Amino acid sequence: MPGLHVVPCGGTRLVLVRAETAAAALRETTTVPDVLVSMPEDINGGFRRLMGARTRLVTTAPLERAPGFLEPDGESWRLRSARKAPEEQQEQQGGGSSASERVLIVGAGLAGAMTAWELAQRGSRAVVVDAGPVPGSGASALHAGLIHPHWQASDSPLFQLTRAGFEAMTEVLRDFPDAFIPEGVVDAASSEEEYEKWREAAAYGRPVHLPGDFASLLTREEASERAGLALSRGGWLYPKAGLVHAGRLARRMLEAAQAQVLTNMPVSLRRREGLWEAVSAQGVVVARAPKAVVCAALATPCVLGLARGTMGLSPLYGRISLLRETDLPELRCALTGDGYVARTEGFCAVGATYEPGEAPDVAVQEAHEHNLSTFDKLTGRRPDVLAAGFYEGVRAVPADRMPLAGRGWTVAELEGLAFRGVPEARSIPRAPGLWICAGFGSRGLTWGLACARHVAADVTGDVQALPGSLAAKLEPARFLPKLLAG
Repeated sequence: MPGLHVVPCGGTRLVLVRAETAAAALRETTTVPDVLVSMPEDINGGFRRLMGARTRLVTTAPLERAPGFLEPDGESWRLRSARKAPEEQQEQQGGGSSASERVLIVGAGLAGAMTAWELAQRGSRAVVVDAGPVPGSGASALHAGLIHPHWQASDSPLFQLTRAGFEAMTEVLRDFPDAFIPEGVVDAASSEEEYEKWREAAAYGRPVHLPGDFASLLTREEASERAGLALSRGGWLYPKAGLVHAGRLARRMLEAAQAQVLTNMPVSLRRREGLWEAVSAQGVVVARAPKAVVCAALATPCVLGLARGTMGLSPLYGRISLLRETDLPELRCALTGDGYVARTEGFCAVGATYEPGEAPDVAVQEAHEHNLSTFDKLTGRRPDVLAAGFYEGVRAVPADRMPLAGRGWTVAELEGLAFRGVPEARSIPRAPGLWICAGFGSRGLTWGLACARHVAADVTGDVQALPGSLAAKLEPARFLPKLLAG
């Protein structure tokens, strides 16, 4: 599929890119490859001019057996990469300090845990401070959330990010088997017209060709057989998708990252003498580090002393109806489309509501009825189930529905700024050593790791896995220009 694909290869991360999109993708990324491997028929002067003399151009036939090249190793491949000189590494990282220094993270939900885990993969240790009683106690506490790539009709930034996040997450979840149920997900069409559009898209490979192990389009009969329920229409099957125990995953990732975690600790951030300090409500400094990442969902602006509107965040309350554990025994995989249906050991649920604000907006029975109507849309009938309660949480949703991942700022960076017209987001000053990773909305499990990987790579000066055009869509300061111009 199009885009950059980062593959762990020993102590090196190998970045793969499809030939027909290589030029655009490599232009947009900050990564300068040491070696560009291409099929013989793709070799042309354009690659050479694009990457310059610094990049070695190698074809797969024949393979050169030298440091810095792919070579066969039995039935697999091995990447032998020439290490950069220390002074070159420092130059690439902007003269920054060692990646092994400690990083302060505010927030121990999925965003904070994923960021800590990604930092650990790059040799950095995190100290994580959270206002909740345990890691993953906010919106990340959902017992069984869906991870699937959300097919889109165009190769939009949203589809690009969900593909990148889904690819990264399904690889990482292999390391946390007790947090993942890889049962697959069926995404059923909401109407015959929608299914026909999907069928045509699948036939012509639009917007991109999807490998069968990523997604395949099923007929109504095939989808019903796979799901175990008689569905009204066919839909996409994501065979690698499934259910994630979100809160458990957050805790497991923090443990694997060997992060120091401080809970029951609401804090604000301040910078003093070159360090970021997490300050409690009583004015006590509970942690400090040269670099900091704020992963505090709706509280992210508050932690930095900013108004919520500066990051375009809004609360969206959600309720999932919990059913009896014995309901839907025939369900074989998770269902989505016009709603969400999931069943696993000790858990059976359908939902969810989308209620503006941080508190319930409709009555209990109305919320249950909204959730149970999911069955009417997916199957055309209401099964014999009983709604016995709710899982409730508040999503942090940016105005454009894309998450926030990138460099941050404080009030100090905005003081005295004056622009003619509407400034570009990149022209707004940023605080040294400060990043933001938040605003995951209801898709944190799917695209969260791509965001955390993007931030962790920037913190440590590592290989970037997102093209520049996509990274710009995640820019946390993207809502500021209009506010400053106004």
